Amino acid sequence: MYKILKIVLVYSFCINSATISAQLSQYLETENSRILRSQQTEIEVQKFIIDNFNNYKLSYETNDRIIHHLKDEDVFSTIELENAIVNAKKHELRKLFFYENPEKKANYIANQIPTALSQQCINGDFENGTASYSFWSDAHPQPASGSAFFLSCATPTVLTATNVLTPSTNNFNSTITMIDNTSAGYQTFDPTLAAFGVNMPTLNTNGGSKCVKLNNAFGSGSSDLTTVSRYFPNINQATIDFNFSLIMDNKPAHGQDVQPYFRVRLLDQFNNVVDEICIIANPDNCLFNTVIVSDVRRILYTGWICARLNAEDILNQPGTIEFSVSDCQPSRHFGTVYIDNICGTICATPQLGALNLDSTNINCPDVINNTPIQVCGTYNSPINATLNTLSLDITQNGVVVGTINAPTQLTATTFCFTVYPILFGANPLGDFEFEINAAFNVSCTSGTFLYELSDHSANIGPDVTFNNCCQAILSLTSPADDHNNLAPIAISKRERSDWIKATNVVTFGDNSVSSGVVYHAENFVELNPGFEAVFSSQFIAYPEGCTANYVYRNKNISIPKLTFNPDETINLIKLSKGFTIQPNPSNNTIEIVMRNAKFNRVAISSIDGKVILYKTIENNNTIQLDVSSYPDGIYIINITTDDGQLFSEKLIKN
Repeated sequence: MYKILKIVLVYSFCINSATISAQLSQYLETENSRILRSQQTEIEVQKFIIDNFNNYKLSYETNDRIIHHLKDEDVFSTIELENAIVNAKKHELRKLFFYENPEKKANYIANQIPTALSQQCINGDFENGTASYSFWSDAHPQPASGSAFFLSCATPTVLTATNVLTPSTNNFNSTITMIDNTSAGYQTFDPTLAAFGVNMPTLNTNGGSKCVKLNNAFGSGSSDLTTVSRYFPNINQATIDFNFSLIMDNKPAHGQDVQPYFRVRLLDQFNNVVDEICIIANPDNCLFNTVIVSDVRRILYTGWICARLNAEDILNQPGTIEFSVSDCQPSRHFGTVYIDNICGTICATPQLGALNLDSTNINCPDVINNTPIQVCGTYNSPINATLNTLSLDITQNGVVVGTINAPTQLTATTFCFTVYPILFGANPLGDFEFEINAAFNVSCTSGTFLYELSDHSANIGPDVTFNNCCQAILSLTSPADDHNNLAPIAISKRERSDWIKATNVVTFGDNSVSSGVVYHAENFVELNPGFEAVFSSQFIAYPEGCTANYVYRNKNISIPKLTFNPDETINLIKLSKGFTIQPNPSNNTIEIVMRNAKFNRVAISSIDGKVILYKTIENNNTIQLDVSSYPDGIYIINITTDDGQLFSEKLIKN
């Protein structure tokens, strides 16, 4: 009987393995088909840009801002300025393509891995191409977003219908490219560094034949923020380890707040940050090797590094890993990164270190007796580093409400803090998080560099809550519980998690709403015979649980306003046959732009035919005119081309 059972079990296992293998093959086939469609869409995008390049012009405001911004931020040549404008126009045309063809976006978004495969690290090493990965790039043409968009490591990015991309292959000038040593164009060493005599491998020595490179090695005109993202339907590893090789431009005159950066984030299913690594271009960080290009430029590079993100807080839950690299804010100095071996690999020693809080979920700590609780965790020091400081913050809605500057227990890899409930405040209410912050002294050739790590929460959801911490029920009777609205808060403000029944009397105090008597309970506040709120007293009751919110509610309801996504704004003006006036209507300066021709005369007449302006110019396709002094009304603008043709358009002056 045992032999028969064993055979049946082995047979069942083989069937299950075959099923999983078939699902994996089908998933990869579906993904590769999607990627081929996205590549075809890229061809369509480029054709659309070429076909429409002369049909549109950047809006006057955008064009003018680009020129002034670049000249203010850095020293740019005329050719670089022209290229910046061309690139900005191409970016706007790309947005226009996806605005007109929104269904094409689906080709760029990775399909979800089947549930049966969710425990496996599918294609973590890119050996099956870019299956299961989504890519996008925010071009941030300067200064279309001004400088407000750049928040260094906190700069937001999200996949939209207009910033999606698909990787090229071995195209080192592309925003995103797959490095593949089996395909044409492969280069063994990074070409940017090779030009300075540095041989940095484009492939990790233990990473197979492929990896992905984000961003190219030139800026000028747009501060590119490029991202690759991967969704995991089920996180089954306590850590997600990966390899990367980073190359960054660095201008000494720029402050650290505008330098290129590389960011890796692990997000939970609600897009909360579970763990994050962010590296800013800084020659003082001995993670970098430095190539001195000139007095005003340095190239920093790391070589291949193994790093770690902590996923313990979202084990057996969905999550997303997101890699982003950005140029500097003024846009001239690049940031680029090679990425490989995402999941399915283990770092023997994470070079950047690691920091993690043990899972904590406590409701209603003992505030009355101030009974302490223990908050513990683990850490790994970065290479060549020693622990400098380790502190714990208690935060609520991102605001620090309490801090402990040193752990009560500390070993070479573990720590514990003793937290007293008084640190949550006098009357704590709502949700709180623990945030651990570590600073390490890293020994560098040039001296000591301070490297910082943080873990912003101990688990998904609040680490500590003070909700419904009050008693369940309350009965108020007369005369013992009679009071006016000048009574102490403990008497005049009452709440319960179940119900309040009142037969007491509330009397007149100072007739102030802010001093009013407030009762609220989760299920009901019951006013029984004998209850009285005398004339001019202030009293109100809510069916509400223990929130400690005793403010009289405003009867006005605030309706949220719809916000407009600035990414969907197309900063282009279509050029019609003849010429275009922009802006129109106008009350100040206008620009006349002619398509595919030049003109040498311009005349402006009032609606009744009176000539207001007659001007002869050298053959040109554009001119700016000041109409601010004209009375409001409708005018006719006539231009004469260099071959004698006459074109007319209406101008509205307001």
